[in-house]
Formats: sequence, structure tokens, C-alpha cells
Amino acid sequence: MPAPVCRVGFGRAVINPKPGVSLAGYFNPRFNTGVLDDLCVRVMLIESGSVTTGFISLDLILVSEQLMDAIRAALRRAALFFCEELPLAATHTHTAPDVGGIINEQHVDAAYRSFVAGRVVEACQAAVADLYPAEILAASVENNPFAFNRRYWMKDGSVVTNPGKRNPDIVKPEGPVDREIQVVAVKRKGQIAGLVANITNHTDTTGGDQVSADWPGHLERRVQELIGAPIPVISLIAPSGNINHFDVSHSGGQTSPEEARRIGEGYAGIVAGLLKDLKPIQPDPVLFDLETVNIPFRKITEAQLAEARAVVAQAAQAGQGDLTSEDLAKGNLAVKKFFAEQLIEYAKRATPQGRDFDLAAIRLGQDLAIVFLPGEPFTEIGMAIKKASPFRHTLVSSLSNGECGYVPMKECFARGGYEILPVVGGGPAEDTCDVFIKVGRELLTRPVDEKAVRERQKRRAKR
Repeated sequence: MPAPVCRVGFGRAVINPKPGVSLAGYFNPRFNTGVLDDLCVRVMLIESGSVTTGFISLDLILVSEQLMDAIRAALRRAALFFCEELPLAATHTHTAPDVGGIINEQHVDAAYRSFVAGRVVEACQAAVADLYPAEILAASVENNPFAFNRRYWMKDGSVVTNPGKRNPDIVKPEGPVDREIQVVAVKRKGQIAGLVANITNHTDTTGGDQVSADWPGHLERRVQELIGAPIPVISLIAPSGNINHFDVSHSGGQTSPEEARRIGEGYAGIVAGLLKDLKPIQPDPVLFDLETVNIPFRKITEAQLAEARAVVAQAAQAGQGDLTSEDLAKGNLAVKKFFAEQLIEYAKRATPQGRDFDLAAIRLGQDLAIVFLPGEPFTEIGMAIKKASPFRHTLVSSLSNGECGYVPMKECFARGGYEILPVVGGGPAEDTCDVFIKVGRELLTRPVDEKAVRERQKRRAKR
């Protein structure tokens, strides 16, 4: 019996910046000196009956509010009104241009944001033209050998992020790692035409000052080699706010183009190995649901502000310093000054209104769902949403529809680690983890209000 069929389309465009554009990903400024490998925008559209949905993936560290506004305005000008609701997900590569939203805004290139918005329109138009009858299949495996929880309990009872290789004071990781890797495949006329991989890991393996898609780029190219066809391979990064690729049990370096290749090609082998296990899914009905969630700012006390001002005054001569992950763990003076300044600026910008973010879900029959969350949620959040899901396969994509910063579990705030520190553009309220889990579950189970969807789309079309 043939697998159920809908229509699926893919689009792609290169979004490499010019030399000299500031790169995001680290606390120190870096400026692009060239292209190590291409940054891309990739679009996947799914059409069934009167519903067309899908998502847009960008090889960027995040999707800022400014970038979202630019993209959606460009889609409106191109009369691609239905594309305005497509979730925008970043792969979180740390070797891509700074598009604003977190920590530091003075080096953001507004012209680059406009350039990306135009390329998104081109990729969406290509995906619309590419819509073609297709089967959708899925498979998964509990095998993620390259991911580690980067927050560790130390002998003094604190928790430290990236405490350093072979640190004798490490006791154990603070929490788990989501080991599940999921693959969604699209087949046309019996041949694989595109893949989506949902993987838990930080995308910060390349380093340097050349743009690179990091390990997702190597994953795509290696899968293409293994399959023997230039198909799109889209990486959706599962919640990884407390996860990275550093193995502290050895002292070897793990930041280089070679390391990105090792991890990307390793993941490619796992993804390609899943192709033999693919099972068809029933895509009918295709549903899209969205909920706008208000995330309050944290309350910064006068005592916290006084302490931060004292640190800044004490560290006036410290300079910027070399803010590596190990410097952050050691808490040297330049690091303390940096985070004190961030807290002071965060308190200035915090408003009673908080910030609004869209959480979204695509549901295909009862077999497959994809949930899109903003910011960098901890891995436990994605695991909780999947555990409660009624779907056979549930993918959770972080870094989608805006950047609210790290979203730790509530108990982490009393323990330490830099993810809990408020920074400009980040610092969501302490209970945001519970909100994400609750709304994520609801998006997977509640009836979709078709009238509300149509009204929302009409409002977007009129803007």
C-alpha cells in the first residue's frame, strides 16, 4: 500500500556576508575575514488541502526581533502572506554575522539584515515553485555521542559552566542530555528529496574569524555524499542551552574547523544510518498552531545593582579581557565587570510589559509534530515536551521566532553558571521553563481554531 501523499517544496539561498562584518557568538568582537563554507537559508513547505505551512531555517546564531521584522516585511512586499507565519529557526552557528538581539548591538550591520530578508524571499519563492507530491517518513535513534551537559557540579557544591578540561574539582554533570536524534525524510517517486534532522547540541565547534555553518554544514554535505544526491538537509537544533560538544574527560582541543568536520560527519553517519529505518507517516490533517506568550523581565533589586556598580568601579582598570569559556568559569575581573555592566544595562531596559514571543507547532496527522521555541531552552524542556506528546515523532526546535536568552530550569538559578545571569536581550523570568513546557504541550493537543487562524492571517496581510 503506498504511503500517504501531500505536497512538499524546498528552497535554498546563500547568505554569506561581506568581509569586515562583525561575527556573533563570543563575548569579544570578531570581524569576518572570509568564507570557510557557505551560510544558507533553507525553506521547507508542506501543503495538504487548504493548508500550507512549513518553516524557515537560517545559518545564524539567532533570529533577532529586528531580523524577524525585516523578513516579514519583505515577505509582505512579495505577497507571500502565508509565509509570514512560518517559524524562523536559527542553526545557532557561532561563526555567522551578528544580527542583534543579545548582549552587544554596536557592531550589527543593518544592511546585512536587509540582505538576508531578500534571500529569504527568494528561498520561499523557490519552495513554492518546488511544491510536488511527496511521501513523508520518519525515524529516530537514541544515539548522540557528541553532546555533553556543560554544567557541572563542583566539589564546593556550586555548578559551573565549562569548568575546563580535566578539572579535578568536577564531580558530575548537573543534568541529562537528550540523546534522541530524529530524522524526517521527504520522498518523491521513491527517491529521497530532502531530510530534516533534529539534534541536541550547541553549534560552536569551528571558532576563528571566517564564516561557517559549523557542524550542520558538514552534516549536510556528508549526507549528500553518502546518498549521492545534492538534497537539502536541514538541521533543527533541539533545546541545547546547557549542552555542548566539550568532553572534559580529555585535555584535547575541541574548537577548530577539523572538529566541526568530525562532529558534522559523525552526525551524518547516524542520520544516513537511520534511512533504512524510515517509516511512512500519515500527514492528514496538516495543522499549524501558534500562541503568543509574554515573558516578563526578571526583577533586579537595588542590592544587586549596588553590587554590580561596585564591581564595575573595582574593575575600572581591568579592560575588556579575553572572555573565553574558561575565563567565564574562573570568574576573572574582566568577566565580573562584563556581567556587572550587563546587569546594570538589563535593569535599565526592563519594562513592566515584558516581551512577546511566538511559540508554534506543525502537526501532521497523529504521527509527526514539530514544536518551535524561542531562545536557548535547557535540554530538559525539550525532553518534557516530547514525553507528554501524543505523536509518534515529536521534534522540538529551539532558537525560533526570536531570542529571549537562556531558559534554565527553575532550580538552576540558585546553583551558578553563566546561563542564569541577566544580559541585554536575554534574562527571561525564572519560571519561563514551566511556560514553555505547558504551552508546548498545549500546542500538540488542543483543537486548532481555524477561524482564529484566518483572522490572524488577515491581520498580517493588511499590515
